[in-house]
Amino acid sequence: MKQTLMGNDAIAWGLVHANVDMVSGYPGTPSSEILGVVQKIKKQLELPIYAEWGTNEKVGFEVAYAGAIAGKRTCATMKQVGLNVASDALMSASYIGNLGGMLLIAADDPGFHSSQTEQDSRVFAKFARIPVLDPATPQDAYDMVKQGVALSEKFQVPVMMRPVMRVCHAREIIEMDAETNFKPNEGKFVREVSRWAGVPRDGRLRQGHEVLDRIETIKQYNWEELLAPEFAKCKGGKLLILTSGTGYAFAKETLDDLGLKADIVKIKMPYPLPEAKIREEFEKYEQVLVIEEPYPCVEEQLAHPKLHGKNTGTMHLIDEMKKEHILKAFQSMGFYAGANIYEVPKLDLGFEVPARPPALCPGCPHRDIYYAIMKVFKKRKSIYPSDIGCYTLALSQGAIDSILCMGASVSMASGFSLADPDKTVVATIGDGTFFHSGIPPLLNAVYQGHKFILVILDNSTIAMTGRQPTPERFHQAIDIGKIVEGMGITCMEHTYSYEMQDNIDFMKTVKTQFESPEQKGPLVVRVKQFCILDNERKDDWVPGIFAEVDPELCVACDQCTTVYKCPPMAYNAEGKIEIDPFLCAGCGGCLDVICPTDAFIVDEKKTEVKS
Repeated sequence: MKQTLMGNDAIAWGLVHANVDMVSGYPGTPSSEILGVVQKIKKQLELPIYAEWGTNEKVGFEVAYAGAIAGKRTCATMKQVGLNVASDALMSASYIGNLGGMLLIAADDPGFHSSQTEQDSRVFAKFARIPVLDPATPQDAYDMVKQGVALSEKFQVPVMMRPVMRVCHAREIIEMDAETNFKPNEGKFVREVSRWAGVPRDGRLRQGHEVLDRIETIKQYNWEELLAPEFAKCKGGKLLILTSGTGYAFAKETLDDLGLKADIVKIKMPYPLPEAKIREEFEKYEQVLVIEEPYPCVEEQLAHPKLHGKNTGTMHLIDEMKKEHILKAFQSMGFYAGANIYEVPKLDLGFEVPARPPALCPGCPHRDIYYAIMKVFKKRKSIYPSDIGCYTLALSQGAIDSILCMGASVSMASGFSLADPDKTVVATIGDGTFFHSGIPPLLNAVYQGHKFILVILDNSTIAMTGRQPTPERFHQAIDIGKIVEGMGITCMEHTYSYEMQDNIDFMKTVKTQFESPEQKGPLVVRVKQFCILDNERKDDWVPGIFAEVDPELCVACDQCTTVYKCPPMAYNAEGKIEIDPFLCAGCGGCLDVICPTDAFIVDEKKTEVKS
């Protein structure tokens, strides 16, 4: 059967058609849609599949891994930085192994499109000594899911599949199973302490040797089942191209565009490679080029005098794959001396188009809360560490000083409070990130008596990655306020108000409490609010009061465009601020306080129509 599917949709169907009956993980672009689509398929076809989000990637991995130990077919999904969180469990799981097939999907983001790092999970698989599959297309991804689950079951080890953003979010006509004959696997844990709890040194040494032996066996499998058929198509000559993942399509397109001929081998499993067997094939060629992203994973395993790639400076070292990079590699190797056919001429508009930095959505409550914080806690007297989430976009308001990784706003608040005690530290974190990894550093702050303010922006959704639910969304007994109080902290609570002065007055109360002699450790503030993109809840919050600007009162002071920073606001040809009616969400936040000349007034016509 053929269907046009996005890569992540194809992966989800691959899991269902591979009889994977437990899927867990944590959302993170570009992986987020995978588990969500499995949930939709489960509901649509009424399948007995466990498909739920964990509180973080480590938890998601461990849930899935326990299922695989008990004989279930399982999958853990995450993005590359999430793999860092799950790495502790992964490293031990690779030693211990599993019975049922377990696929670890780590979606990479070459080019930093939605990530703070450009990591290569193939190298992490090499580090953990587990096999990794590298799909080049959505069709590959669908096929490799089933292949990876079978491979994991065959060798009793977790198998990683590493799709990149251009695979996860690309669309392709997929050839997939015509029918969904889902058969859940029997889960039955068999007690074997020496294997599943192999803590003593002797047990770990034995398992370590088993890992090394297994890698050699998988290398042989890689050659016989995957690579030998590829090399059998090769004829030898001046150039051999070895590709992994998206490099395959880019290499083929570039060769076709230039009219060059070369043998291409698509490496589906970039680790572990049968190095000796592959190097023997190099004898048929004058030069060999490795095209992969973003790290030299294949190249490092195959080090050879004929080999060109990232380590020789032939290929780019950072950013995602482009045909320009391959063209430059061909030119440096002497295979193409023509002009850069990929150079796109610049269109001269006669004026410069200013870059528009990322900003919070129109009507987003985060903007008002950050504005209130900045009004009460002066910039030069405070430090503002923040975290990973859509509220990170408050960078455009100048309301954030540092971002490191999930949960680090709390730990770094501790560090800043110790390093610069004369300043007030006001950290911000979302509810999803708080559940993910904000609780342990807050416990540490209580334990050590670190003094700072932590503002938890609680909109009950993981908005940045697609509005997945947080633990408190459908389980009201899980209450952030009670969790904080359980640490011995009084949690100050505030419900967001579209009347800005209410938010400012609350922050003044927070400041007074923090500066009181009774305040010894961290002060936690929970702001209950909503997500403007959450259709289930926003209508209960957004008042539908639209604004316009009185041009007679606007003095172009920049307060609204630099401090408040709402996207509908921009200068017109007359040098006055205007509000784009198509972008305005009707929150009314700009009507109160933010303009020193009160230039923002109610748009009576639009507000009346909305009412």
